[in-house]
Amino acid sequence: MNKLRKIAPRLSKIKKENPFGVPNNYFDDFSARLAVKLEAEKKTLPQPKNTVIRYLKPVLGLAASFALIFMLVYWPLKSFLPQYLAESETYIESTNEDDTFLSILERLDETLFFVVLSEPVSVNETEEAGFLDDELMGYLSANISDYELYLQTEN
Repeated sequence: MNKLRKIAPRLSKIKKENPFGVPNNYFDDFSARLAVKLEAEKKTLPQPKNTVIRYLKPVLGLAASFALIFMLVYWPLKSFLPQYLAESETYIESTNEDDTFLSILERLDETLFFVVLSEPVSVNETEEAGFLDDELMGYLSANISDYELYLQTEN
């Protein structure tokens, strides 16, 4: 204590008492005052309405998060790898006679294909159609197994 008087004489003169206190008879009617305040607060609080916005908030939050993820992932990739994205977005099929022929044959089911094969076709019509027997045999060997071909010829 003597040390405090030497270091800070003004501080040592201050009384050591608690400056805070409770008013007299504060807790005597505390519960009644609290009940009145709670009732008044319940009456003033507005009841939440069931609006459309209330139900759409989660959906809008998800949409915003997906948009944010898209912007954070796609746009940097677009700026760092433009040639990769350009190749994957603009795929153009090359069309020639062989591709056209194969696309027509792929759309045919097996029964219709065998009906077309069983019809008699002259040599001139085959040349006009754009395919020969060798091409048909190549397609059959590539796309139909021997067992399936055997089953079709048996029926």
